[in-house]
Amino acid sequence: MDNRKEILNHIVHVGRQHLPHGGRLILYGSQARGTATDSSDWDLLIILDKKSIDKSDYDNISFPFTALGWDIGQTISPVIYTRHEWDNYSFSPFYKNVQRDAIYLI
Repeated sequence: MDNRKEILNHIVHVGRQHLPHGGRLILYGSQARGTATDSSDWDLLIILDKKSIDKSDYDNISFPFTALGWDIGQTISPVIYTRHEWDNYSFSPFYKNVQRDAIYLI
């Protein structure tokens, strides 16, 4: 599958199925900037409105995006933070790059 809109629809669908209320899903990186090549991955930032991330969050929220990538022949690279953790990164180059490129999917 290489239709960008179709891939984004699949990503949003998985997000709606697995993100808890208050969760955010953000596309960043080359796919968001429009500079992706055929070998580019799909960088996803997941922000959860909770105090801490536990193993079940990786299994139940992050992993379904990885599995989707396997199913559609794409590399999907999710990272997951609490809202508090993410806000504490506001000084970092990573945070600034994500903010610059961000496409808010959910």
